[in-house]
Amino acid sequence: MFPIFKYRDHKYFSANATSTSLRYCLTKKNRIKFIRNKTAHRSFVTNMMQIRYMAHSSVLISCGDTKLIMDPWLKGPAYNEQWFLWPLPVDKPEDLEVDAILITHGHEDHLHPETLRAMKKDAHVFFSYQWRAGIKSFLNQIGFSEITEAVSFRTYEVKDVKITYIGFSLESVVVVEYENEVLVNINDALNSNHENAVEFILKELKLRWPKITYLLSGWSGASYFPNQVRYPGKNDEETGRLREQYFANNFCRFVHRLQPNYALPFASGFVLLYEENKWINHVKFLRTKTEEYYKAHYDTETTIQFPVLYPGDELKEGRSLRISPLHQVDESRQMDLAYKQYAMELKKANEVSIIGDAQVGQLLALLRYWVNFNRQIYHVRVTEDLSFSIRLRDCERLNYINLGFYNKQLLVQRANAPLESRSVLIHTSAARMLLGLKKVWGGDLLTIGYGITVEVYDQLTLEKNLDIVCIRLVTRYPIARQDLMKFPIRALKFYAYNPKLTSLWIKQKIVLKPYVNKYPYNERDHWMNYNKCDLCAVCKMPEIDLAAYS
Repeated sequence: MFPIFKYRDHKYFSANATSTSLRYCLTKKNRIKFIRNKTAHRSFVTNMMQIRYMAHSSVLISCGDTKLIMDPWLKGPAYNEQWFLWPLPVDKPEDLEVDAILITHGHEDHLHPETLRAMKKDAHVFFSYQWRAGIKSFLNQIGFSEITEAVSFRTYEVKDVKITYIGFSLESVVVVEYENEVLVNINDALNSNHENAVEFILKELKLRWPKITYLLSGWSGASYFPNQVRYPGKNDEETGRLREQYFANNFCRFVHRLQPNYALPFASGFVLLYEENKWINHVKFLRTKTEEYYKAHYDTETTIQFPVLYPGDELKEGRSLRISPLHQVDESRQMDLAYKQYAMELKKANEVSIIGDAQVGQLLALLRYWVNFNRQIYHVRVTEDLSFSIRLRDCERLNYINLGFYNKQLLVQRANAPLESRSVLIHTSAARMLLGLKKVWGGDLLTIGYGITVEVYDQLTLEKNLDIVCIRLVTRYPIARQDLMKFPIRALKFYAYNPKLTSLWIKQKIVLKPYVNKYPYNERDHWMNYNKCDLCAVCKMPEIDLAAYS
């Protein structure tokens, strides 16, 4: 990482050595040479990329005088006050002076409206070009005027910094180049995608950027599945820990393929406060164990460094600057500090505000529309025998909604008890479900936000992934083919800009339409009913002592 000087006696000295030791080692003539080169060395250091960890998935990248920030979430909660930042950021968004904001994808913890509204509006905002329109108008409403929808594999410049996006559907990987250094941020784009897409992107990254300085990657799970799914005999805590190992193992797999100088695991930088969900905070795979795990299962002789950064920490001049006091607190005990920090919010999160009949009526009307609208996502044989119930936590009476087919329509009825023939029972709040059905991406409030718990009773339901079907029917998300038909020119451009990945995505959508789940390991029934040994085998990860890593 540091420049090497060669002198007449053929000895090599690194510029990070102390100047005193160098002066004593060199001859008088070469000492003069070294002193003359001090200014050049300072210039080299200035031209190195510097990284400051902000919070959650956000980093500030300084490239000389150019500053970029990625995925800023620096104030306020996310997902309808279900996620709260932890560890807390030390930087305020309104104080930041940045040239560009690089947003990887549209999830609220990466595209955070409250943070963006607080930031200065003279920054250039980048977002991947997608088949969905709307990002420019959204960012315009917030106050930004310079917006680029980045086309995959096309390089953009901000002053002397190069930026390249690699998009797949609604996710993206971002590459930043400055001088002779390369930073690759794969965030959570690869953990949750089809293996074919993952393999394609890893190959392209290695081919185009064979020498990567920094690799940044999401580290942890951020969804209701499998932690919020209950099944007879399932050990929720053990499964939760295995799920965290799955993401940690993926991180190490990506590191092994791409061989960066530094591998930075980040996220999940949030805490859940709802009492029934708090246990999820305590099954996370410890980031401090990353290097140990990698050496044990991937490369015992690796020289890759795995710095663990907290908000305010920096990577500067090839060194990790541990500024945060959290380094003095055991990682497994930091949640105690989070609960103290959010004492008022914790109390509010566990208070139940009873919803009125008028609002429940609105919910029923929206559900009747959306469940029948969403049926088009699935092949008819997937939904033809479906019957399930929803329990509303915030209703005093008639607190169940039953859903079943009658005359080829999926009926929605309020009741005081669930269906006896139900295959799935969903627990949630009427208020949060109502809010979610009013928003285009409102389903995130229930799924990513941990706003639901799901009970599944039998093996056949698991094998058919009917729990996933039921949740998708009662949540609101955009449907790809409708947007493609609504904006055909944009759809053609999206394909033309990235034909290989787009063809793979379209094939996945069409060929696998009769199947509920298109991902081989991510959300499948084995997370519910496999033992530890078999689950590790099917997910291609080593069997370890989970307690030692959590």
